[in-house]
Amino acid sequence: MGGADHVDDSPAGKALRVVTDDPARATEMAEAALAAARASDDPAEETLALRALGLAALEQHNAEQALRHLRQACRVAEAARLPVRAAEARMSLALALAEAGQPQQALREIDAASPALHGLPRARLQMQRALILDRLGHFDEAMAGYTDALAVFRRGQDRLWQSRALTNRGVLHTYRGSLRQAEADLRAAEQGHAELGQELALAQVRHNLGFVLSRAGDIPGALRWYDLADQYFARTTRPAVALMDRGELLLGARLLPEARAAAEAALDAARASRMGLYEAQARLMLAEVALAEVDLPTATKQAQAAYRLFSRQNRPAWAALSRYVKLRASSPDEPAHLRQARSVARALSASSWPIPALDARLYAARVALDRALRTGQRAKAAAVAGELSAIRAASRGGPAQLRARAWHAEALRRIATGDTAGARRALNAGMVLLDRYQAALGATELRVMAGAYALELASTGLRLAVHGGQARAILRWSERWRAAALRLPPARPPDEAGLAADLTELRRTADEATRPGAASGITLLRRQRAIEERIRARSWQASGTESGTASGISPDQVAVELGDQTLVELIDVDGTLHTVVVHRGRFHTRAIGALATITAELQALRFALRRILTRLGTDDSQAAAATAAKYAVQQLDAILFGSIRSWLGDGGLVLVPVGALHAMPWALLPTCAGRPVTVVPSMSEWLTASARRQPTPSTTGSPHQRHPVLVAGPGLAFAEAEVQRLAGTLAPAEVLLGPAATAEAALQALDGAPLAHLAAHGTFRSDNPMFSHVRLADGPLTVYDLERLARAPGTVVLSACDVGLSAVHPGEELMGLSAALLQLGTATVMASVLPALDSAAQELMVEMHRRLATGATPGRALAGAQAEFGGGLDAGTATAASFVCFGAG
Repeated sequence: MGGADHVDDSPAGKALRVVTDDPARATEMAEAALAAARASDDPAEETLALRALGLAALEQHNAEQALRHLRQACRVAEAARLPVRAAEARMSLALALAEAGQPQQALREIDAASPALHGLPRARLQMQRALILDRLGHFDEAMAGYTDALAVFRRGQDRLWQSRALTNRGVLHTYRGSLRQAEADLRAAEQGHAELGQELALAQVRHNLGFVLSRAGDIPGALRWYDLADQYFARTTRPAVALMDRGELLLGARLLPEARAAAEAALDAARASRMGLYEAQARLMLAEVALAEVDLPTATKQAQAAYRLFSRQNRPAWAALSRYVKLRASSPDEPAHLRQARSVARALSASSWPIPALDARLYAARVALDRALRTGQRAKAAAVAGELSAIRAASRGGPAQLRARAWHAEALRRIATGDTAGARRALNAGMVLLDRYQAALGATELRVMAGAYALELASTGLRLAVHGGQARAILRWSERWRAAALRLPPARPPDEAGLAADLTELRRTADEATRPGAASGITLLRRQRAIEERIRARSWQASGTESGTASGISPDQVAVELGDQTLVELIDVDGTLHTVVVHRGRFHTRAIGALATITAELQALRFALRRILTRLGTDDSQAAAATAAKYAVQQLDAILFGSIRSWLGDGGLVLVPVGALHAMPWALLPTCAGRPVTVVPSMSEWLTASARRQPTPSTTGSPHQRHPVLVAGPGLAFAEAEVQRLAGTLAPAEVLLGPAATAEAALQALDGAPLAHLAAHGTFRSDNPMFSHVRLADGPLTVYDLERLARAPGTVVLSACDVGLSAVHPGEELMGLSAALLQLGTATVMASVLPALDSAAQELMVEMHRRLATGATPGRALAGAQAEFGGGLDAGTATAASFVCFGAG
């Protein structure tokens, strides 16, 4: 940071002093001072005014303008033979050059300025030099420079520059993993800038405190600091570095679309301001996000562009990071891959950045071990074991993600030495750590995304189990990380009243869009997006618990609880679909085919069914769609169940899908037709949901039993008729129709209800599943609304299109309406995974509820009602088959 030094009280000196507090005001003051200095031929004042203009431009993220003013300041001072003024101008020019991505030129300016400065000015120069060395990756020299300069500032009682030095040193401590020292420095800097009234600097320090917590894995805490800093940045312009830090946090939380948007915004800001330093870092971040999204061409392109920029800027540590991203975007089977992985690991190990260095070392060791085991070279595997042991020792401290890497390294070491039992113990220890981390996050969205951290650990465990061929072991490892977030209760955000107000405003905005004379669609869409971002930001700041989640299931308990039902759990192991079947105490396993082939058939089926359900096209095209759907149904049934049919028995099925198969209309498959079928994200969730299940209210006879809740939303021709027909079957019932069917009224009625039926327009938001909703009289009832319930309804029927869909993330973590209700404590959710034909849906719902009222379980009631529609593949049959029973059937 390069603001004011000790200057006089001239107009230019005053402008220079307010640069870091109010750069816009400093610009106005400096322009007036510059005009006056030129009119009076005062080169000393002119130099100061040009410096103020240059530094103000830099604070306003305009490197090109900053360089122009500061170079002019140097020329004026040198022409007037003012060596101290020239040296001070060079010091500021050096900062601008560094920001523009020209660190070597910046160091030359520092060296040229050095002979003319003494005392405090020389210490300020020393700190600027340390900052440039920091950017170049010379961290030991930079740390020494900050510390030495800080001692001089303290002796000279220069509180402003003390705070600046503490800020810079705190950020460097963060990069080096010394998070306690980083927080101590930044807290001291925060106090200093607050006492001096430096608003911009205070916002920057608070943002950096968020950066520390981000590196510690405390996402809610980091967001609170970032949001506090943004209260200032919102009034000016958010700097590129702030955008990148927030993007890094979002990437760590696996919020990939948001991380990409932040990286792209940072890149745009850096390029617009000609700040090459930040352009390179933004391109690297964009490459990392693209890699996480498996967008390998973009990852490769941006990593290569970042590498070129970092190399030009002589920043070897950053260049090595770029090489690492590009390497991971390529195939590990390429001949030079292992050599390049080891080269990158060596380069990052020399960088004093512990986490990227350990990541790269672990990556190279994994590649080497895979090759050694594949080719049977035990001597090479033993050599890799030594490296893995060193990685394990180096990563025992720090955040949960780092310690989990240590356990993964230990597991791989055990595999290299043939100790599979020890490998399983190490993998379990790492999973326990990540369970606790996931639980501590609080917000459902963040917990779901955090499942990605366990991907490598769980995949290694599954590979071991599949290699051993033991169905029980495969089931244990599949369940070990499946849908862990669903086993945690939603945490309340710190500002529940603010969240409720935002949700109400969101409903008003959505409702306004449906009324005559509404504002333009673009205006309403922008308003809606702004409100949704506020809601998400509030929810992310919720804190969870310190306790971890359940560590798995007992296969024997599963066998007992199933009774005469059959479990079919599907598992993706490196792109091959495996199944575990449990029936009457017997466990079986089999590989059944490539997951990509099955997913492609499901996509073809869903496309054909949508054509049938929406009745698009001619009679011929409808007939073609029916033919395509029948073919896809036969193919899917043959692949999924053909080789395991003899293990299934003739009772109900409990299905645990994987990936896209969560969107399967299972009742259409011949093996499932007529059977009670229950679909769950994990067997653990089925056991929990089954324990919650209670008899329907009509069978209890208790005078204190709450009544069923029936709600009809607007805009559906059959919704009110459906609810009124059900009211007769389920009487007495609480019925909400017309204007009375508001979101708040529905929430109040749903809280603790034994049975709830919502007939309404439904929307699954693939862009943000937490905003999936059913539409009520005053607007959408979203997942965020449901999370405010104190007690979940026992059984929920969602008679709406698509609302049974969920977004699926690593670990089979689900987000959507049905997943949210199960997490809240609902035992059973029945919902559609496709558009529904209103008239057919009404008949299905009436028949299903009639069966429920006679004491049938939800799974049997739905299967029986679906059977009434017979065979064929017309719109009515497709509508009936699109409904799925989730949870306890």
